[in-house]
This record gives sequence, C-alpha cells and structure tokens, in this order.
Amino acid sequence: MTSGTGESHDEGDSRIGPALGQLLHATASASKRGVRRVRTWNRRDGAGASGLAALIETHALQAAGDATITVALAGSLFFAVPTHEARSRVALYLLVTMAPFAVVAPVLGPLLDRLRHGRRVALAVTMLARAVLALTIAHSLGSGGHTSATQALTLYPAALGVLVASKAYGVTRSSAVPRLLPPDMTLVQANSRLTLAGVVAPSIAGSLAAAVIKTLGHHVELELGAAIYVVAAVTAFRLPRRADGRGKKVPGSAVRRAAGQMNHEIRAALRTAAALRWLSGLLLLFGAFVVRVHPIGGLSANICLGELALGIAAGNVVGTLIGARAATAAGKQLAAVLLAATIAACVFAAIDFGVITVFTVAFVASATAAVSKLALDATIQRRVDEDVRTSTFARTETVLQLSWVVGGGIGIVVPTRPIIGFGLAAIVLSVALVLGMTGGTKRGEDAPLKTA
Repeated sequence: MTSGTGESHDEGDSRIGPALGQLLHATASASKRGVRRVRTWNRRDGAGASGLAALIETHALQAAGDATITVALAGSLFFAVPTHEARSRVALYLLVTMAPFAVVAPVLGPLLDRLRHGRRVALAVTMLARAVLALTIAHSLGSGGHTSATQALTLYPAALGVLVASKAYGVTRSSAVPRLLPPDMTLVQANSRLTLAGVVAPSIAGSLAAAVIKTLGHHVELELGAAIYVVAAVTAFRLPRRADGRGKKVPGSAVRRAAGQMNHEIRAALRTAAALRWLSGLLLLFGAFVVRVHPIGGLSANICLGELALGIAAGNVVGTLIGARAATAAGKQLAAVLLAATIAACVFAAIDFGVITVFTVAFVASATAAVSKLALDATIQRRVDEDVRTSTFARTETVLQLSWVVGGGIGIVVPTRPIIGFGLAAIVLSVALVLGMTGGTKRGEDAPLKTA
C-alpha cells in the first residue's frame, strides 16, 4: 500500500511539472502578444514614423521609474508609522516638494528655451540623475525601509533631486511633443496618449514594486527602479533628431518677455487646472488620513485606502481617454462642466461619507483634473511660439504643482472629519467656478505669444 501511495505521488508530481511549464509558456506568450498589441496601437496614426511613439515609450518607462520611488517613500513616510507621526513626515516631504518649482520656472525653463540643441540629451540626463538618486534613497532607507535621523539628511535631499529632475523632464517633454506630432494627429490626442501611458505604466510598476518590497526589500526595488531609468535614458537618446528643435538661437530678452506674458485663454485654462490640482492634493492626503481615522463601512484602513487609490487611478484613465474630445470644447463651458461635476461629488461626500461617495469623489476629481491638464497643455502648444514654449510650460507647471502642495498641506492640518474637508473643497471650487464665469477677456490678450 505504501508503495502504491508513493507511486501515486510520483505520478502527481510528473503531471504537475508539465502543467506548470505549460502555464508559464502560455503566460509568456500572452504577455508577448499584449506587448505587440500595445506597440501597434502606440505606433498607429503616424506616431511610429514621426517619433511620437518613441517619446511615449520613453515617458512610460520614466513614469514607471518614478512609481518605484513613490512606493518606497510612501512605505517609509506614511504606512509604516502611526497617524500623528505620518502627518509630520508628510508635511516635511511637502516642504521639500516646493523647492523644485523655485528652480524649474525661473531657471530651467528659460535655460531649456535657449538651448537649441541637445534636448534628447537633456531628457536622458534627467533620467540618469534619477537613477543615481534612486540608489541613494535605497541606501538612506536602510534595512526594512526604516530611516534614522542621520540617514534622513540624505533621504530628503535625494527626494528633492528626484523631483527637480522629474519637473525638468516634464517641461522638456512637453515642448518636444509638437516637434514629433504626426500630420494626422492633434496636440490633444498626442497629449492624451502620453497621459495614458503616464497613468497605466506607473500603476503596473507600482503594484510590482510593492510586491518586490514585500518579498525582496526596498534595496532591490529601488535598484530595479534605477535600471528602468537607465533604459528610459537610452530610449531618449534614440529619439529622432527633430526632437531637438530648430537651430535658431533665442534672444534672452525674448525669454524674459515670455516669462511675464500669458494670454487670457491660457490664464483661464490654468485657473481651472490649478483649482482641480489643488483638490487632487487635498483629496490624496486628507482622504488618506480620514479613512485611516474613520474607516468606511467598517472596512479596514488598508481596504479603504485601496478604494481611494482605485478611484483616483480609474478617474485618471477615464479622464485621459475622454480628454482628447472634451479638451477641445470652449474654455468657459469646459471649465463650468468640470468644476460643477467636482463640486457636486465633494458635496455628496461631505453629506454622506460612504463607500460609493468616496469612490465617486476620487474618480470625478481625478478625471476632471486629467481633462483640465490636457486642455491647458494643448492651449499652450497651440497659442505659444516654440521659442518660448518651454518657459511657459515651466511657469504653468509651477503653478499647478504648488497648487497641489497647498492642497496637500491643507489636507494634513484640517480636522479628519469628512464634512469639514470635503465641504471646504466644495467651497473653494465654487469660488473658482464663479471667478471663471465672471472673468472677461481684455483687449490684446488673445494674441499668441511670440519672440519678436
């Protein structure tokens, strides 16, 4: 009988081996087919020939690298400590995030505008810098993701460096899009593809990063992120030469004039995008703290945080997909729709804090923010001359990110009561809606910005 049992185990093992091999082979084949389909979609409509597809792939890779750093910092700054300690750590991180914008707008934007060659090199350098800083952060986090007071002196400057490099990449990439635009594609459609890649890639990479941290630790996860940045740098070097722009030198006086100019259409789009970006910062941090203190429907805090994150991610994807059409609508009408929808979601969440309303406000806020950003980028790319476009992108990006930081800061200090936080959000957005509807166009403000 014992012999029979052993034989049955041997037969079972002999069947498991081939079955596992077949499963792995099927998974690998499905992954290859999926990659081929994504690349085929990315290269359609002339994007492959123009070089836009290569830029989108580069953008997806660097966004995946950013996700590895974000996951590592989130684990050490927020999830691994009590709520009161998490508040102070996140507040310090927010202060650190404000510094890059003091550099990007007045320094990097004009510098990149005057640099008529080597934009591909500039993109690659921002990624290589982040690769080095990812390794620095890995060393600073120590074993188990814990940071001592001495290691924190390295961690926060390294995080600051990542943010500066990320913002420099963002403004450089935005100015390169019109140069790689296929003839049959609009700027809004190109921006939508980039935004979608910037949402899907970090979502996948973030999930994998969390799994790697759990099994192999922070060091391996951040080393993987550094490797992703290096691959992204290689793809940036291989972009078409026209990504570098024209060879014309831009006078410094033109860049300085552009820094003080912004027509009415751009200001209106920026005002709406800034209000919704402010809400994104508030929602992310206030929402994260409020569901830790007041779990929804008796669910665990981690499940509630997962619901919030799912709503934000889903809203990003949907907002990006519909943005290609919605972003072409008239400015005031689009602003009114975006702000009104978000105000309604905030009011419902303030009155009835529950599973459905929390997911809804996260989804709507994220979707409207994505559409408003696409509309702003397309307006700048359409209305601003190429010679000063990077400076304009740097200025608007500074306003948007500072809006996010202010919203996040308020989210940290406001009492963790849903009616207070979401009620405040509804009031601020209502003010933005009134200002947008009553604002007028001044004579001479609608002319495109030029260098002469």
